[in-house]
Amino acid sequence: MVHTTNLPKTRIDIDRIKSILHSDYFILFLIALIYVIIISSVAIVRHNAFRTNAWDLSIYSQSLYTTLNHGKLLYNTCELPGNPAGSLFGIHFSPFLFLLLPIYALFQNPITLLVLRPIAISLGLIPLYWILREQHSNRRLLTFFVAIIYIMYPPVTAPVSNFDVEVFLPALFLFAIYYLKKGKLLNAYPFIVLALMVNEFVPLIILSMALYFFLLHRKDIIGGLLSKKVSKNAIFVILLLATSIVWFISSSVVISHFNPNALNTKWEWGEFGNSPGEIVTNALTKPGKTITALLNDGQSKFLYITSLFGPLMFLSFLDPLTLIMTLPWLGASLLSVNPLYYAIGTQYPAFVSPFIFIAAINGIKKLGEIGNKNVIKKIGYLMAVTLAISILLFPAAGDFEGRSSDNVTRMALKEIPSIASVSVMPDVHPHLCNRLEVYPYFQQGVDYVLLDVYNWWYDVALPRPAHVAPRWRNAEIGDEYGILINAKGVLLYQNGYTGPVKYFEGVETTYKHGDVQIATGKVIQDEINLEDSVTKTDVLVHNTTDPTPLFFTVPEKVLPPGTYNITVLLKTSVHTRNEVITLTALKAPEKSTVATKTIRGNDFRRADTWQTFMLSFTLEQPTYIEIVAKVTNSADISFYSMKVLQMTGGG
Repeated sequence: MVHTTNLPKTRIDIDRIKSILHSDYFILFLIALIYVIIISSVAIVRHNAFRTNAWDLSIYSQSLYTTLNHGKLLYNTCELPGNPAGSLFGIHFSPFLFLLLPIYALFQNPITLLVLRPIAISLGLIPLYWILREQHSNRRLLTFFVAIIYIMYPPVTAPVSNFDVEVFLPALFLFAIYYLKKGKLLNAYPFIVLALMVNEFVPLIILSMALYFFLLHRKDIIGGLLSKKVSKNAIFVILLLATSIVWFISSSVVISHFNPNALNTKWEWGEFGNSPGEIVTNALTKPGKTITALLNDGQSKFLYITSLFGPLMFLSFLDPLTLIMTLPWLGASLLSVNPLYYAIGTQYPAFVSPFIFIAAINGIKKLGEIGNKNVIKKIGYLMAVTLAISILLFPAAGDFEGRSSDNVTRMALKEIPSIASVSVMPDVHPHLCNRLEVYPYFQQGVDYVLLDVYNWWYDVALPRPAHVAPRWRNAEIGDEYGILINAKGVLLYQNGYTGPVKYFEGVETTYKHGDVQIATGKVIQDEINLEDSVTKTDVLVHNTTDPTPLFFTVPEKVLPPGTYNITVLLKTSVHTRNEVITLTALKAPEKSTVATKTIRGNDFRRADTWQTFMLSFTLEQPTYIEIVAKVTNSADISFYSMKVLQMTGGG
């Protein structure tokens, strides 16, 4: 017999390395590492392309930054209009964030949270593997298939370029359930407490977990009670119930302390009420209203359920006992009038995803017990198909592309001092959130204002509770602000600046018949002299036989401050002194006249010849402009194009 002590040390090291490389844990580590690298890289690219926003990346980043550097408890400015204290505890009770402070302190940047998110998801691979090993010890390939599907699971992975503390829930719940199933209750309890620290809704899930644990051990618990003995399982059920109730009450007290109106202004459940107690009472006592709410927006809710259970082939439904723990959030989300609560791409599926996976694993085991030997193999093939489908559900490549104005935004950011107060668009906010005074809405009196009039956020109401702040399009930026940059719709204002615009690049838009809203007339082909060549192309014609005076309108579009020239290419059929067409620039929505130009037939050099005409005006503020063309029916009039060109950037 050869003793290993007599073998060369290098041989022992090689064998040990081979053993490690072939181990399940090393393969899981590789899966997690590849996942973290890919998802983090995608998230960082999207962040640098301004595809992240204040909700919720900035909320958490700024909360951690102000706690570390300014001694303000999880303070953020994103929701100040509806949370005057500014502390995150005025919206959510998430003391779990204190555990993230040391990590964020190492590199104080939103990118830290974008990288931390896939790490938090991949941590769930450890308890998931343990659960799979318990249920399918001899199905190694199936184990890795389920592990890969877990990290690619669209409901949890989809919000790739955002961060919410709920991302830690799947791993925490998986650890807790694993230890509960093993009977290691003292090991499970710390993970339950950590889960409670994530969000104030979790106590309701722990209540359902107590019911699950009771039903799982009902024979032992009931038998013990009948024999006047209290088993450790019964004690643990009582502990879970007491912990969840105490935590729920404590969460409500803390939230109300920081924001007294937070729990009395719940709008997400519509007619059920405005406070948690009222909502639950009405949902339980008014079944008709509950059924109506469940059926409201039924198609979206059906797609939501399909997206949650579909990637696991609905195998979770074979284990209804485990699915008890999904009922609190599924009930709350499906009864809600807030579509974000039953949508993929938000943080909320993290409340239920771990239980869906555990139920699916149990469902696979049940199928294997009642089916033939090939059942598990077929399930593995189907898992591969669902994995491919899941990958296809990731954002399209266009979501990673920046806008043409992004370089101007980056230039503007360099102009803003690190200590200045600033108001910016929500998707720029994460790039400035490591400061005390930065707002994703217009805040009167700040040092700088940076906005993009062609940004999606310019025209929409902000998310609740910040929705009471005015939309960016309604921001009234006073004369005390001067313009530093006016380029491609990006505007950088500085409080007290009186000099000229430092950088200007005017907006330019050309409209043809397909771009305007046609009221009357028809599209025909005509010859036009363009760039010293004759081109036959489509034009819009209004004939005198049509008595309607409105020819066409150019849809309203916001224009930055500055002077504009509008050049229109027209043709008339008659050389007459009469008015043939009037162009009017109107300020929307009040329809007040900004500028107007009336064109007569003899303003054309000759009839049946294309000629350009110009209308000019100046804007002091970003303004929505609509251009209206009206005719007099004194001649046929043809329209080819209208060019809107910004000549100056104001000052």
